[in-house]
Amino acid sequence: MIVVKVAIPSNMPGGLEAGISPHFGRCEIFTVVEIENDKIVKASTVENRGTHFGFGSTPAEILASSGVDAVLAQGMGPKAIQLFAQNGIAVYMTSTKIVREAVHELIEDKAKLASLEDACKEAKELAQAPPPMPLFGPRMGGGMGMRRGIGRGMGMGRGMGMGMGPCPPMVPSAQYPPQQTSNPTAPPTGLFKVGVANQGRGGLDDVVSSIFGRAPSFTIVEIEGKKIKNVKVLPNQLLSSPSGVGIAAAQMLANEGVRYILAGRLGPNASAVANQFGMQAITVPPGTKVRDAINQYVLSSR
Repeated sequence: MIVVKVAIPSNMPGGLEAGISPHFGRCEIFTVVEIENDKIVKASTVENRGTHFGFGSTPAEILASSGVDAVLAQGMGPKAIQLFAQNGIAVYMTSTKIVREAVHELIEDKAKLASLEDACKEAKELAQAPPPMPLFGPRMGGGMGMRRGIGRGMGMGRGMGMGMGPCPPMVPSAQYPPQQTSNPTAPPTGLFKVGVANQGRGGLDDVVSSIFGRAPSFTIVEIEGKKIKNVKVLPNQLLSSPSGVGIAAAQMLANEGVRYILAGRLGPNASAVANQFGMQAITVPPGTKVRDAINQYVLSSR
């Protein structure tokens, strides 16, 4: 059985009946709850000896070293979410006040997967809004009830390969970002990148794959002023991985600076990761030439 470990910033002395601390980085203690088969099997505490209290480690590093898979909090700034992303820990927002209630909210797929938009709003409320920086490797995916399994697997692991596990972390089934078939609603100006899942070896003359995570290759197209400035092909090194390839592929494209993903369809886990990174997933009929797909589904709306 897979055991999921979730950390909640808590008021002293911590534990299942403790109140949730509204100040994540400055909480005195974290309650760490282990969940198996949708049931709480153990609760322990981890002292917050983080940078806010003059120590050298961030809360993300502290919880990562404790083997935590996810964090539940009432709010968090973008920098904190980015640090958790680097350490392979999923972040969820809860409106509950008690640790036990928050955990049950997660088990019931009611906790909200944190987005940068949520983080920015929270940061403004707390007057702590460091400028956003690129994320590197959040590990979202899988579900508590319907799609069992939080973990670090897929060779991307914590902080790009700093640990491996049986399967990817979770995203509540209700948090499936909508698949899009239309053009982007507000395509960016200036320079941006599009990542396309390919059926073959990649390039502008290849065609769009019906699948995302196990597509043979990805074409990264850099665009400025409706003109293609650069084309890069990435062979999919994830094909032999047993699971979590959609998550890892989305992370890979995020690390390449991709703004739009074009594919026949993304699975729920990959979609959640793309959404977390601020990438827009656009579904394209499989077999469409890459060049035509970009012109029709991205550039035509500019």
